[in-house]
Amino acid sequence: MEKSAAPVTVLISALGGEGGGVLAGWIADAGVAEGLHVQRTSIPGVAQRTGATTYYLEILPRPEAKAGSDLAKPVLALNPAPGCVDVLIGTELLETSRMVQAGFSTPDRTLLIGVVRRVFTVAEKAAMGDGRLDPDRLEAIARTFSRSALIGDLDDVAKRAGSHLNAVLLGALAGSGALPIAADRYRDAIRAGGKAVDSNLRGFDAGFAYAENGEDANPTQERVTVPGAGAPIAESWSLYPPEAMPMIQAGSERLAGYQGEQYVALYADRLKRFAGKPGVDAPFMTELARLLAVRMAFEDTIRVAQLKLAAARLEQVRAESKAREADLIDVIEYMKPGPEEILSLLPPGLSRRSMAFLKRRGWDTWSIPMNVKATRFGGFIRLKVLSSLKGWRPRTERYADEQAWIERWLDLVGKTLDHDPPTAREVVSLAGLVKGYSDTYKRGRRNFDLIVSRIIEPGLSGDLPKEAFADAVLNARLAALKDPEGTALDEMIESLWVAIGAKRQAAE
Repeated sequence: MEKSAAPVTVLISALGGEGGGVLAGWIADAGVAEGLHVQRTSIPGVAQRTGATTYYLEILPRPEAKAGSDLAKPVLALNPAPGCVDVLIGTELLETSRMVQAGFSTPDRTLLIGVVRRVFTVAEKAAMGDGRLDPDRLEAIARTFSRSALIGDLDDVAKRAGSHLNAVLLGALAGSGALPIAADRYRDAIRAGGKAVDSNLRGFDAGFAYAENGEDANPTQERVTVPGAGAPIAESWSLYPPEAMPMIQAGSERLAGYQGEQYVALYADRLKRFAGKPGVDAPFMTELARLLAVRMAFEDTIRVAQLKLAAARLEQVRAESKAREADLIDVIEYMKPGPEEILSLLPPGLSRRSMAFLKRRGWDTWSIPMNVKATRFGGFIRLKVLSSLKGWRPRTERYADEQAWIERWLDLVGKTLDHDPPTAREVVSLAGLVKGYSDTYKRGRRNFDLIVSRIIEPGLSGDLPKEAFADAVLNARLAALKDPEGTALDEMIESLWVAIGAKRQAAE
């Protein structure tokens, strides 16, 4: 047998339940139908987010038979080798980056077909601050370590086509021309599968067009502006750096849905305090606008009900459960509100007196376990009643407490900005410590208050050396993020003042 050409190698990286096995099967069936040698293997991951399920294919043209020859089947590899992958297909950006890190994508050989979507890891979700990895950096790494890259929002392409992502990826592969397989062979493989044929063919065609036309096949959707959300901002448009405007607009839209136009106007007034001040550049204003919007849209009981009833959430549940259009689904919300969550809906005075009464009786730790079926009439009405209290929110204890906290934070930002602009950036970022609800929220508030009393206030009064001010706030915030319980923060602050005391003694 004459020495055969090297096979074309394809590596698919997918999360569990995404149809990676079906995608690999379609490719294999199309290759066989084209008259090629195809071998397919798979390595299952540990779980949906602790390891990708990978599928590996080697594809080799069949040599032409000669008179009297007995051609043997080629020997193909079972596993991919770093540096020897021709096509890498990734369904999630971080998992694609992991394949790149492992050496499976190389600048001299690999075509990378990837999706920019993220499915956040447990570590990213559990971080006290913003623990998300930078998607732009992940994408840049993928592009750098590939010969050519077709990376885009293919998940959105699939949704608009009413199809599954794996069908769109198959179309993108066919459109790239990376494999010696005709497009109709892929379509025949989809038809042979016999499942969701029409929608999968739509997805295939959409992916094929995307590969051929790039962004032209994925036009940017017209931006939806929340009525009234942009008006207070538009009046002061020229006050802000252009780079900060997308975040300011996003914050305005979020708060318009949270509490209405007057709340957006309050957001705009608070931002105006810092517009044009020395030391306030685009990154400063962008971070301030982001964290201010997050803190103003605090998670009270009313907000939780709003989010539970959001149409986008139900669509996400349907997508994750892979429910068909005609399927009926039940969504059960498991909630366990305690006295603070319930009493925080009362006016401030009544709420505080009621909470003090419960503490005296030792009843402040009880909670009410609730299983609410949001898709049934009874459960829907209960959540709807709670969400309808949006107009009542400004009269509640939680609203008064949050607004007082926000004003305190902004006042500290303003004072620090006048004293030392680099430190002011760190004071802005401190708001990221306060998040969530219940114990997580309490720990964040405790850590914030400790940093203010032990570092920021001494820094503003001159007790903390100015040259150490910004680093001290930064290190304190990092310590609080590392250990939400506060032990690392306590140790950091203690060591800071020991060092400062020793330095002063040496100077004397």
